[in-house]
Amino acid sequence: MKKIFLYLPILFAFLIVISCGKTSTPEPTVAENLTKTWSVNIAKHDGTEVYKKGATTNIDAGYSSYKLTLSTGGSATLTAKDNTTFTGTWALSSSDKVLTLSGLKNSAGQNPTGTTGTIVYNITSTVTATAVTIESATKDLKAGNTTVNLQLVNP
Repeated sequence: MKKIFLYLPILFAFLIVISCGKTSTPEPTVAENLTKTWSVNIAKHDGTEVYKKGATTNIDAGYSSYKLTLSTGGSATLTAKDNTTFTGTWALSSSDKVLTLSGLKNSAGQNPTGTTGTIVYNITSTVTATAVTIESATKDLKAGNTTVNLQLVNP
């Protein structure tokens, strides 16, 4: 009987260690959170709101067509606000703050207007599984030569 009392503290310590050893699911990386299809919730040109999803009085309703699909393996599909679809690749900077779309071409082999097939966006918000805000690193000719800020959502 005395031996049982000697082993009880060891047994309790063992049970505590086992119960505390649960593994948690790691948070997804920025790249994992970005890998999906995005649509525009709010679009701004030089800080002026020109589109809001669901609004009926948008200055630039074309953003309802905008879709950005970032796939595993680095392929990208961009459907611009004029409903032209471009395919290429995407990459994230080592700092997770710059998203680069490159090699973009439509079915006729043309690049997006005013580009050589590369569009660079600065990521200006925390990237979550359902939202991210990006801003064009250069002026966008199709947006009146303005800086474009896009609050993207999924779904």
